[in-house]
Amino acid sequence: MRLKETARLSVESLLAQKLRTALTVLGMVIGVGAVVLLVSLGQGAKNYVLKEFEGLGTNLIVIQPGKSDKKTHFGPPVGAAQRKMTTADVAAIERKALNIKAVSGLILGTVSARHEDSISNITVFGTNEQFPEILSILIGRGEYFSREEDEYRRRVVVIGRNIAEDLFGDDEPLGRSIKLNESEFKIVGVLAPMGNKVGLNFDELAFIPTQAALKLFNEDKLFGIRATASSREGMDDAVAEISEILKERRDGEEDFTIITQISMMESLNTILSMLTYVLAAIAAISMVVGGIGIMNIMWVSVVERTQEIGIRRAVGARRRDILQQFLAEAIGLSVLSGGVGVGGATLLTYALHLFLPSFDMRAPWWIVVPAFLLALLVGIVFGVAPAWRASRIETLDALRYE
Repeated sequence: MRLKETARLSVESLLAQKLRTALTVLGMVIGVGAVVLLVSLGQGAKNYVLKEFEGLGTNLIVIQPGKSDKKTHFGPPVGAAQRKMTTADVAAIERKALNIKAVSGLILGTVSARHEDSISNITVFGTNEQFPEILSILIGRGEYFSREEDEYRRRVVVIGRNIAEDLFGDDEPLGRSIKLNESEFKIVGVLAPMGNKVGLNFDELAFIPTQAALKLFNEDKLFGIRATASSREGMDDAVAEISEILKERRDGEEDFTIITQISMMESLNTILSMLTYVLAAIAAISMVVGGIGIMNIMWVSVVERTQEIGIRRAVGARRRDILQQFLAEAIGLSVLSGGVGVGGATLLTYALHLFLPSFDMRAPWWIVVPAFLLALLVGIVFGVAPAWRASRIETLDALRYE
């Protein structure tokens, strides 16, 4: 039987049972669409997280006190250090490291910020004047504090936009004073709107000089050190330099952990890629269910058309012709399901991107074609058995079948 004739007969058979065909196609459409949607969701989540992480700055290096026994890209538990990290370590890195562009100590704490009758609980970062270069902090009004203000322990503060609005409303906060706990700080700058970056809302943060932070929180040690390498190519050299400097200051003991932005992003990329693959595998199960639906409907079709098969065999149709026709019907169902499922899911992801431009979950092209081919493969695999069964029916048995 010619291919064109086979295709025509297959279409006629499928159209003869429109509702049954539509329901069978729907099952596979849901499966194919789920694969594309879930992979797109996973890919969108990965792109979003990596983009947010890159927004923190470039060539970032995180130095934390303490050495973890386990190999990890996210560092040891906080407080696991045997020896504290101090501003003297920061000064040594700044003085000796040749591949470092900027370096700053870091102190974290939560305080109550008060201006007249307005009170707000905020997170305060203690840093030096180089910190904006490390984390790409943008100043909207005023300026970041200077090295001299840090060295002379001046009580100055740079606040986020939300803090300024909460404490001052529409009034200008620059030059005004606020109380952090019971210490008075002068506002020298207000951050530009920055929003959330990797779980931190910069609009609700405040930054004060390192020395002032040590005094405010009654500390003599740093939470950690943050630095940025001069270039991505020099990242390894920068890490080696920092390691040697800190080990020298600790009598050769490596009581610290150095993590680079590159290694963290690689780890995140691996984790999120694995999540995407898991989501695709889960969605593929629904596609298999759709394939079982195709197989079921083909078995029913073989039974219902047994006499038709016998008549065709009696007038000269070969077993191969019967096999081709039923297999063509299964392929037709798969092609229709794959096309509708892939096309509909792709359009849906692009439509969602219009409403959520910051979360790009548009279907990647590397999943569109494989999803369609997988739908076709499922249809063929689940259609072979019924088609083979139809081709093996004996002519006399088929004609006597009621």
